[in-house]
Amino acid sequence: MATADLHLHTTFSDGRFTPSELVDAAALAGLKAIAVTDHDHTGGLVAARERATRYRLEVLTGVEINTVWQERELHVLGYCFDESLDWWNFLMADQRAARERRMERFVARLQEIGLPVTMEDVRIQAGPGALGRPHLAQALVAKGLVSTEQQAFDRWLSSGTAGYVPREGLSPVEAIRAIRKAGGVASIAHPRSAPLEGGNLIGELVEVGLGALEVVHPSHPPVLREYYRSMAEHYGLLWTGGTDDHGPKGGRPARIGSDSVPYSVVEALKARAG
Repeated sequence: MATADLHLHTTFSDGRFTPSELVDAAALAGLKAIAVTDHDHTGGLVAARERATRYRLEVLTGVEINTVWQERELHVLGYCFDESLDWWNFLMADQRAARERRMERFVARLQEIGLPVTMEDVRIQAGPGALGRPHLAQALVAKGLVSTEQQAFDRWLSSGTAGYVPREGLSPVEAIRAIRKAGGVASIAHPRSAPLEGGNLIGELVEVGLGALEVVHPSHPPVLREYYRSMAEHYGLLWTGGTDDHGPKGGRPARIGSDSVPYSVVEALKARAG
């Protein structure tokens, strides 16, 4: 059966693979299609599509927008939209600028605690990518201030720790409307970690254009996948899925293709887009 992995990251956000390396790995995994879903960035799509011409591999336009809902994070995936639109690129630039401001506050707080880390240390880890906490964690490891990235998150970078800085940026409503305006389909990423408890947030987001729900994700055991699939059917949503892979890390190989969806999911997304 032809399959697709619709949640993948490259060095344009917090992934370890370049877009070309990601495509090579996807082709090796035998996938028919992938979506490059970097955080607040679509800059890796050109290189990924160019590399994919070497294989029979389709690269869908994708993005993962980090949004804020009642002071908590909710990630919105976008598929099959027009990333060449000027207003879209301005919007993504604004999101990345918000990331820059947040990172400056993170670094300032850690310096106040006595940790000798700088913005330059973070940028070295991020390369061309949109700045994120994983890059700061990597910088702390590189400077020998912690042994692992998880240790950095546990001590200073997670909510409730002395170094944590809340996110600023788009609301999920704004992100979904933008994806729809650009002709795409919006999906809630890894709903297990989304602030969906209480109220009827999914219903509210459906009203503003939400088109899908991520059912297949490494953090979702079979019982949760069935639950979210039923939720998608209840609201008339498509379902999406993928590995949320960030490349090899800590001796663990990349997971690309290990949590895939049938290619029919891609066809359904393309049919609903536009």
